[in-house]
Amino acid sequence: MSETVNGLTERQGIYLLSHSVGLPQPNAERAAAKAFWTPWETGNGDIWQHWLGTIEAFRAELALLLNSNIGNICPQSSLSSAVGKVIYSLDLAADKKVILLSEEDFPSIAFALQKGVSSGYRLKFIEAGEDTSDMTIWRSQMTEDVGLVLVTHVQSNNGRQLPVQQITDLARSRQILSLVDVAQSVGILPINLAQWQADFVVGSCVKWIGGGPGAAFLWVDSPMIEHCQPQSVGWFSHQDPFEFDIHHFRYADDALRFWGGTPTVYPFAVAANSVQAINAIGVNNIRQNNLELSNQIIQAVPSEALISPVQEDLRGGTLVLDFGRRQDAVMRRLINLNVHFDCRVKGMRLSPHTCNNEDQIGALIKCF
Repeated sequence: MSETVNGLTERQGIYLLSHSVGLPQPNAERAAAKAFWTPWETGNGDIWQHWLGTIEAFRAELALLLNSNIGNICPQSSLSSAVGKVIYSLDLAADKKVILLSEEDFPSIAFALQKGVSSGYRLKFIEAGEDTSDMTIWRSQMTEDVGLVLVTHVQSNNGRQLPVQQITDLARSRQILSLVDVAQSVGILPINLAQWQADFVVGSCVKWIGGGPGAAFLWVDSPMIEHCQPQSVGWFSHQDPFEFDIHHFRYADDALRFWGGTPTVYPFAVAANSVQAINAIGVNNIRQNNLELSNQIIQAVPSEALISPVQEDLRGGTLVLDFGRRQDAVMRRLINLNVHFDCRVKGMRLSPHTCNNEDQIGALIKCF
């Protein structure tokens, strides 16, 4: 599956940072430039219609990837922005004002949730030491005062994959809204939003999709859309953005009511091309390649060095390794080999993707 990405792979060395910033597609610059600049070059004066068509293409490809409908998807500039819009669109009952999340969740989303405290919300954290793949934890923590639960599909610090559908099913049975973060899983793990039946899902194209920053998204379940009244709105939250009646605002009928003011276009031109490429390869094929390369690494390291789960169904696309006292020496050898990785509190993170092959992984293993 692996092949040189327009020379980028060769120049980057062994690139294992897709959990942070994914490599762009070979034709990314050309495709994005065409999508953005074509109306200027052709003399077509209807710029916005062309640009909106580009964003619609992004939504359509994303809907295909996530097994969803385009009307449930709203472009966003970042996950934090999306989460903030969700929080201030809700009107939870006075006795359901607790937001449940884990200390292993991504801090940026927690920061956005913390701002909800001013609206009467209270955050309750599952401690980092708890195994959030264990449903017993969720059953004990989803108390009667919880109104919203944040579920991170794959946790970035440890590479752990959570049983999202079981958690959202439990939340729904207890009249608790669910917000799922797929930033570390979209593009590397199969996601079926029709099965999950979450209330909200947020994600980004900057990581495994390789679509660059600025192209995030918010997915809203159809029954939730009409119950949400976002407070941060603009002309693209309007049912008809080009109506231009200053005295008449109507929320869009679909998830676009969460959009806001004048949107960025270029990031979504890049991302649309990237999501299309992911769909063409097939996320199941991408995942299989990731597992084969990851398992080669797992077999070569001491069991105590593996922080990520060894079981494939409990592991995301990222391996987290900690060699203890040898950690610094291993990292120096990786750097000398021109391996691109990073470290977090629990260890180094390595993410095999379609740009990697068995020869690269073999060279990597020799550093251990």
